[in-house]
Amino acid sequence: MTPLSRKDFLRLAAIGLGAVVGGRFLSACESLTSLPATTQTSILIPSVTPAATPEASRIPTITSTPVPLQRRDIIKFFPRVPSRVVHTHHRGVWDRDTLQPTALQKMLDASITKLTGIPDAISAWQALFAPTERIAIKVNTLQYGSFWTHVPLVMAVAERLQAAGVPAGQIIVYDRSSNDLSGAGFAINKDGAGVRCYGTDLKYETRWKIGETSIGLSNILLSCDALIDMPILKTHSMDGAGMSFALKNHYGTFNQPQNFHGDKLLQGLPALNALAPIKERTRLIIGDALKIVQDSWYSAFESDFICMSFDPVAHDALGLQVLNKLQAANGIATEPTRMRATEWLKNAAALGLGTDQMANIDFLEETLS
Repeated sequence: MTPLSRKDFLRLAAIGLGAVVGGRFLSACESLTSLPATTQTSILIPSVTPAATPEASRIPTITSTPVPLQRRDIIKFFPRVPSRVVHTHHRGVWDRDTLQPTALQKMLDASITKLTGIPDAISAWQALFAPTERIAIKVNTLQYGSFWTHVPLVMAVAERLQAAGVPAGQIIVYDRSSNDLSGAGFAINKDGAGVRCYGTDLKYETRWKIGETSIGLSNILLSCDALIDMPILKTHSMDGAGMSFALKNHYGTFNQPQNFHGDKLLQGLPALNALAPIKERTRLIIGDALKIVQDSWYSAFESDFICMSFDPVAHDALGLQVLNKLQAANGIATEPTRMRATEWLKNAAALGLGTDQMANIDFLEETLS
């Protein structure tokens, strides 16, 4: 497949998305490969016939008739099992300032097979998402920055969902506002053919609280059955978060982010993600680390990888390690980022959103060429 320019992407109205590109690559995770690994899940689960006696019942008898994996058997993380986080690099994902669609597809395929343990990529997508479901994809397109979730990566995810049987019209790419999405290179498509793409645009439902504060959640999220969280990895010192990644991405999902900055963020950010509509809909996290924002949203480290996990806390804990490593290598102080992010990660783990402890994370890394 030939590289797609911005002009080429904007022509793809069938899936309702544009393009934004920029950057080259840097492998950022070599030092993380010492984390423990666990055995991957098989695509089939054998049926179990319990023995007659209480003693023997502790050792189930395996029959020869396999049954398909259920979604609950695939989407699991700490404390049920170590939380798996996959980092997939591709040395050729950038051709100068253009992302390569074929490389992106290979990265997604490698990531989802490693994450789920299902060797066929399309079968893995089908195990996670049903054709009858409406799928929301939360991207990061905040207008004040210069880097956003890359449109070609979002396109590749939408294509994989469609290959798995999800109709294009049931996939909705969203963020806080349509203007933000448009400014980041996305083509707005509210009701045309293909993948939908539009902002919440002040349409919130106010039925929840964070502490004593009533808040509203995006009606786009609430209208969907499942969520794919697609954040970018960046420093975030303005409001004391230190770092923005999967959990912080939902500051574009509710109506009062301005009221949860500074110290309020340390408890408010985990509490937001613990709200049932976000926690229960989150099906998959795909972290965009094709660029890693290093300072004030206007400069970025060159990078070449994506992250995939079911556990947003483990996903962000490893993201913090990557960011700190790059900061240290480039003479940027790591302590402000690490101290603030470590605090809200700890609070998120305490709410049962995942694990922030490296000993509980099954880290898998792969480099493609």
